[in-house]
Amino acid sequence: MQPLDYCQDKAAPPGSDRYYALRMAAPDRRADLLALHTYHAEIMAIPLEVSDPGVASVKLNWWREELDRIFSNQARHPAGQLLQETVRRHGLPREPFTHIQEAAAMDLEYGAYPSFRELSVYCHHSGGALMQLLVTVSGYTEEATLAFAHDLGMALTLDDRLHHLRAHALAGRSYIPEDEMRVAGVHRDDFLQPQGQEQLRELLAQQGERVLEFLQQAEQRLPRDDAPAQRSQLVLAALARTLQQEMQRDGYPVLEQSYELTPIRKLWIAWRTARRAGKR
Repeated sequence: MQPLDYCQDKAAPPGSDRYYALRMAAPDRRADLLALHTYHAEIMAIPLEVSDPGVASVKLNWWREELDRIFSNQARHPAGQLLQETVRRHGLPREPFTHIQEAAAMDLEYGAYPSFRELSVYCHHSGGALMQLLVTVSGYTEEATLAFAHDLGMALTLDDRLHHLRAHALAGRSYIPEDEMRVAGVHRDDFLQPQGQEQLRELLAQQGERVLEFLQQAEQRLPRDDAPAQRSQLVLAALARTLQQEMQRDGYPVLEQSYELTPIRKLWIAWRTARRAGKR
């Protein structure tokens, strides 16, 4: 399989959020953006797909070595082979890629976060680092766009962890600050039970509101002149916002049901968002 085909199947299969987001990116940037999404997907999947911590650590160490090869133009993995061209073409720094690996290491080491302060470090390493790379490859002219990248990365990471709350709980991890759980009178074991407690719904609504606040703040920070180049990232934001609003309307029953927009609705939101960004 060719690297581009592998990355498409791994990170942006038809019908996924990334698929529609990438369709709205500038054609000459799509492969580079896909390479970044795939690297992130490969690294962050390790704690989810490998149940044995020792095996997961070995796999993460392999990717640390692959990152060395990527920056020396000797990548072995299909995702690395596509990514090394992106790194070379755009002169990308190594640090954000390392931060993504550090986020995966945190998943392997920590099962919970005492407060949002500690959780925000994880979100910065995971989503913030990815978004910094995506924004750079998409192109920007004002430094404020990097603030947009940070807030959007925070929002999308928190959004994903809230959607998959039960799956992470089954794996022994929680991305809701422990101090907020204590105030709400909620224990981590409650994430494994049917969602009947009112205090649990209120806690989840609080987490969802945080996602929406970061999404709003991100859009407010994006300079008007840089909006057209950031169409792909704005589509991801719009899709996340729509799903959060649906969950909010239903009272955040994320332990009882999964949420997913239909492909035709995703396409409509993506097209409308990209068109609006172009007008800005």
